[in-house]
Amino acid sequence: METAIKKYGFLESDEAENLFADLDFALKSGQHIQNFPHQTELFNFLEKYEDEIRLFYRNLFRVNLAAKGSDYTRYFYLELDDESRGIVKTRSKKLSPEYTLLGILLLKIHRIDKYFINDIYVPDFIQLIKGNEEYKNYIYNLFAKRREKEATDIDENTIDEWVRNALKEFERLGWIHYDPRNKELFEIMPSIERLFTMYSYEIHNIDRLIDETNSIEERTGGLYPVEEGEASE
Repeated sequence: METAIKKYGFLESDEAENLFADLDFALKSGQHIQNFPHQTELFNFLEKYEDEIRLFYRNLFRVNLAAKGSDYTRYFYLELDDESRGIVKTRSKKLSPEYTLLGILLLKIHRIDKYFINDIYVPDFIQLIKGNEEYKNYIYNLFAKRREKEATDIDENTIDEWVRNALKEFERLGWIHYDPRNKELFEIMPSIERLFTMYSYEIHNIDRLIDETNSIEERTGGLYPVEEGEASE
C-alpha cells in the first residue's frame, strides 16, 4: 500500500483534491488538455505530475497518456481504442465519419487555403462552404454518396446542422474553443494537429476523398468525444 501511494504520489497533493476528478473525467471523455486559459489549471497539474499520471493510467487502465507538441502547442490525451475504452468504462462514442469529414474540410480551409487566419465566425464559415464552388461540390457530393441521394436533394439546412453539430463535438474534444462572450466565434486549438496528422493525405487531396470515403469509416477509431448529456449523469 505504501509503495502504491509513493508511485501515485500526485493523488496525495493539494492540487489533486481540487483538480484530479475534473481531469480524469475530461481525459476519459476523449478531451485533449492544453495550455489555454480555460484549461490552464488542468494542464499545469498534468504537466507537473506527468510521469506519475501516465503510470497511473497505464497500470490501472492499460491506456497510454499521450503528449504531443511542445511549449505553447503541447497537449495531452488518452489513446483510447475499443479494448481500452471498455476498461476505462467511458461511454463516449467514436467520432462519426461525417464529423471527421468536416474536420478535414476545416483544416483544408484553414491550413491549406489560408482562410480565417485568426478566430472563425461560424456563419462566415458556413457561408464559405456554401458559396465556394469547390467546397460546395465536395460537400454535396459526399453527402449524396453517404446518404444515397442525389446531390441536388441535400438542402442547406442539412449543411447548417451538420456544421454546427460537428463543431460542438470538436469543442468537446478540445480541438476548437468557443469565445465565452460570443458562441458564434471559435478558435482552432493546438490539439487539432492530431486530426491533421492522421488525415494529412486527405486534407491535401480533398478532391479524391469522394472516391475514398469508406477509408474514413475505418480510420476514425480512437477519437472519442463525450456524448451529449452524459456529463450530468
